[in-house]
Amino acid sequence: MPTFIANADYEEKDREPIILKPGDEITVGLADHAWPGWVWATDRNGHDGYVPEEILEPLGEGRFAAMEDYDPTVLTIKRGDLIESMRQIHGWHWCRNDRGDQGWVGGYLLKPHCVGLS
Repeated sequence: MPTFIANADYEEKDREPIILKPGDEITVGLADHAWPGWVWATDRNGHDGYVPEEILEPLGEGRFAAMEDYDPTVLTIKRGDLIESMRQIHGWHWCRNDRGDQGWVGGYLLKPHCVGLS
């Protein structure tokens, strides 16, 4: 898995994010113009947030179903943190830090970690 170094501090707090399990139905709104491939989604309980479009199956009439789990946690990072990217979707990486914490990190906050050759 690719390894990166955080090039800035970043922290985000979302009080009631949208968390999806396979089969959960949502309503999809506008696409994110800054991050193509991500759409605004709202669940039956009013929780909302951006979701990767590729994990959604259209059901018709503006309704979609999640095809896989989606955890919206954003990983808090500090400049210089060593971070492992476990998955990349449309410019965002699902990462794990050296403490074992996991969450999304925007690709613009990461620079490749190059290990020198002996």
